[in-house]
Amino acid sequence: MKNDSDAKTLSVSGRQNAPCTLGCPAGIDVPRYIGYVALGRFGEAAAVVRERIPFPAICGYICYRPCEPVCRRALWEAPVAINAIKRAAAERDTEVWRKNWRATIASPTGRRAAIVGSGPAGLTAAYYLGKRCGHEVTVFEAQARPGGQLRIGIPPNRLPREALDQEIGVICENRVEIRCNHRVEDLEELFRSGYEAVFLAVGTCSPRDLEIAGEDLAGVWKGVQFLKEANLGFEHGRLPDLGGRVAIIGAGNVAVDCARTALRLGAEDVRILYRRSRREMPAYEFEMRAAEVEGVKVEFLTAPVRIEKEDRALKLCLQRMELGEVDRSGRAAPRPVVGSEYAIVVDTVMAAIGQVPGVSGAWRLAQNKDGTVVVEKETLRTSRQGVFAGGDVVLGPVNVIEAIAHGRKAAQEIDLYLGGSGEIGEVLAPDAGQEMEYHPDIHPHGKGCVSMMELSPGTRARDFELVERGYTEEEAREEALRCVRCDLWSVKGAPEVWWRRRGLRPYWLGGKDRMGREKDRRHAQEYGPYTIKYDHAPYIPHEYSPDK
Repeated sequence: MKNDSDAKTLSVSGRQNAPCTLGCPAGIDVPRYIGYVALGRFGEAAAVVRERIPFPAICGYICYRPCEPVCRRALWEAPVAINAIKRAAAERDTEVWRKNWRATIASPTGRRAAIVGSGPAGLTAAYYLGKRCGHEVTVFEAQARPGGQLRIGIPPNRLPREALDQEIGVICENRVEIRCNHRVEDLEELFRSGYEAVFLAVGTCSPRDLEIAGEDLAGVWKGVQFLKEANLGFEHGRLPDLGGRVAIIGAGNVAVDCARTALRLGAEDVRILYRRSRREMPAYEFEMRAAEVEGVKVEFLTAPVRIEKEDRALKLCLQRMELGEVDRSGRAAPRPVVGSEYAIVVDTVMAAIGQVPGVSGAWRLAQNKDGTVVVEKETLRTSRQGVFAGGDVVLGPVNVIEAIAHGRKAAQEIDLYLGGSGEIGEVLAPDAGQEMEYHPDIHPHGKGCVSMMELSPGTRARDFELVERGYTEEEAREEALRCVRCDLWSVKGAPEVWWRRRGLRPYWLGGKDRMGREKDRRHAQEYGPYTIKYDHAPYIPHEYSPDK
């Protein structure tokens, strides 16, 4: 099999993989699509993204951007808004990728594979197994509509349902059938039905209990169940009634989505309660700040003790906490402050303290202590012959781009198992052209990130309209011109705006500096990645100085 990292074909001989490409779990050729956007060729940019993932629009809306902290532009003032540029390309996609589409459809093999779960990992594996490997693929989904957590866990104010449905539609064009309302109880039945390999991509959909008295009272929700009811209710016009006062226990991304959704359902007093400090919260900081801007209150060092019924409301008994020594999670362990109990009265309580994989005991799979499925790291094979697993059910709750990367890997390994080559690469973008040259107008040092328009804080929590409005064509091109195209430095040398403004003497001009690598390395060791100061979309800091 050709290793997946080797499939990152470089369109100029000697061109290097930029840090952003290496930082992307799916290996998207970031500089190339940015180069196309700088030229105003959005369709070609979208084609570059599609060469590595089947979800360019979805990632443009909800990816958590592991590529951005490693962007070399961060050594000046702030990284390039890579994901916002990707979204701009997806929103203006002219389907240039369709030109080479048929050439990348494999001949049928007659082999059959079953996929359990239609989230990002499962659908990604289905796409490559059907289109690039030629197998017949059936995706089994327990819910009434496909998408997994993309549909039932992500609110529409973050991910438009039109984008989700459109990209699932493309996946189903080539030998992929999705059967909804079909919960798989028996893996052996799948093999008896003629499937030769099974990929489990069921995610982490079972919520953890608070383990306190009263959590079974009416008005107490599990966060993931609430999001499911709200998101499906949004599509069908049947939204939950929460009352005016909502308390959410936990400070992960699910808790934040619950809080923002509760506001949109009419709650007036929404608060997140977390037993540690802001520093330890698992939610992405920009998500928490977005919630706060919309009116969510956040109380730290607070833990639930019990829940009691009080007339037609709920009495949530709490206690103050303080932080002690670091525990196994690497965070300071909370401990109760003696005599600090107090109570608040609310209409709804939500528990959002984490999820575990939805793995059936009838599947007879080896599992880790946290409930994730045991797999061979290199092959994703489980303890049962012919059964593979990937995504959150193996990694624990991660993010969409890591799940997609696992789906790619699963497709390769399953294809090998079924007698194929494991090759899933595809060329959908045109041959290299002007996007492989330095744009003459690369912005010099001091040009900060282009801000994205958002709905005003006073109005955006009234409905489920998309909050971040996206770049205009001009804004996307302007932001793309902040990229210094370090992927081309090995063949074309660094652009003058890079070395002159940084006081370097390039070796190709008789100096001793080769792309400033040592200076970059020393800075990273001393300061780490860019400072997190999220206060505007696309959520990179206004101020970042390498000389601090």
